[in-house]
Amino acid sequence: MVVWKRILSLVIVATILGGGYWYYLVASYESEVGTNNTYSATDGELETSNSTEDELFSLIFDSGKDELDWAFTTMTLSDQSGEYGCTTGGLTSISQGYGNIETKLNADGQTFTLLVDATSEDTYTYLDISSMLETESSNYSMKFSSTNIFLGDNVLGLVVNDVEFSDLTNVPNGSFDENSEEKLDWYDYDISTHRVQAKNQIYILNDGNSTFKIQLLNYYNNADEPRHITVMIAQLGGEPIMALNNPSLIQESPCIISDNNTNWSPGEKISIYENGVDICNGSCILEISIHFEGVIMKGTSTVEIE
Repeated sequence: MVVWKRILSLVIVATILGGGYWYYLVASYESEVGTNNTYSATDGELETSNSTEDELFSLIFDSGKDELDWAFTTMTLSDQSGEYGCTTGGLTSISQGYGNIETKLNADGQTFTLLVDATSEDTYTYLDISSMLETESSNYSMKFSSTNIFLGDNVLGLVVNDVEFSDLTNVPNGSFDENSEEKLDWYDYDISTHRVQAKNQIYILNDGNSTFKIQLLNYYNNADEPRHITVMIAQLGGEPIMALNNPSLIQESPCIISDNNTNWSPGEKISIYENGVDICNGSCILEISIHFEGVIMKGTSTVEIE
């Protein structure tokens, strides 16, 4: 009887220790997307006026060693009047505010970040790549439900490994063997933390008219809720896509990021300017929201401009 009590005690202790270790793994989990860089904002050197080309403020990293690619970065300013998307390329997206797909044009003016609501297990969320918008089940490029992602009937895909998204500028050689018959093998499941992790790979998709590069980055949104899939998309070739010519989705950027480089590097100071819109006249307070790879960055949340 004493022996059985000792064995039971050991089992209980082992269970508690195992549970504690699992809790530690979950609690200490750090996503592979996003960045640990933090930034600070400083009021511009000159006073703002009723001009529409004033310098608003400058930004610099105050910690972190990552170089942030503008293709993976979005920057939004906001005040009581509305939101202002800032880019290096001069074009930005207009918030749609409805549906299961949130589409944003990134700071490079060429790459889109899509946040797809795939929470329903009964119905799919359908995406048309050319328009970068949600569409009907009768005509789609990709469909999403939970971890299940399928290509449309007329879409072919090729998986590319060991290359960075921004470095991929041409259609690589290979067989377009991904089709609508099987779901995409785009993630791994970490049994230790019970989390879905996107594979580090790029899909090349052809819809018959254009070719795109697509990277599935994350299965969780900024609130760490699952089944919200972050997708990066840029065109590689073919006919001009509808998204960049849709005035209800794309507009001229009201603010410009003054950087001629493709990356925002540690130690590099960048400035934000008005671009044909009088965002701040005299003094104002602007809220700053910067996302990298779909994950919000830590840093100055508001800047007072005088």
